Amino acid sequence: MRNKTIIAAILSTFIGIALPLSAFADDTVLDNSVTNPDKPELVESGTMEVEATQVRLILGGSKGAGVLHFNGKDYNFKLSGASVGGVGVTSVKAACTVYNLNDISDFPGTYSGGSVGAVAVEGVGASSWENTKNVVINCKAETAEGLALNLGLNAVTVEFDN
Repeated sequence: MRNKTIIAAILSTFIGIALPLSAFADDTVLDNSVTNPDKPELVESGTMEVEATQVRLILGGSKGAGVLHFNGKDYNFKLSGASVGGVGVTSVKAACTVYNLNDISDFPGTYSGGSVGAVAVEGVGASSWENTKNVVINCKAETAEGLALNLGLNAVTVEFDN
């Protein structure tokens, strides 16, 4: 009986946190004017789709692949990353907008940023990353499956997949 009470309490806590967070995450893509008002406005330059798997237990990691659509061409890439803040395992498909990408050589590299999301079987989430060349990527999860809660910082390394 005691174990069932503990499990019910954990699930209730998770749901109590996940529902408001998921509502917030669904409408959130980090805004450059808020995160860094000294930077110029974001100029949309491409889109991308990403599929990734994330594992988090305070510290975590992710691995995935995607396609960048830039100047009428498609570029396959792979990514791997590390994160702080969150718990759970998820599989995510996301649609992203790429900003300030003027030259394709500015795309690969290490991006840092933040993410927020909640998944209980299915969920929502949003992430925003920026590299040292001022390329910004804002992503919204189209589908997210698993069991996880995250609000944290992450770094992602992107490289072309030839």
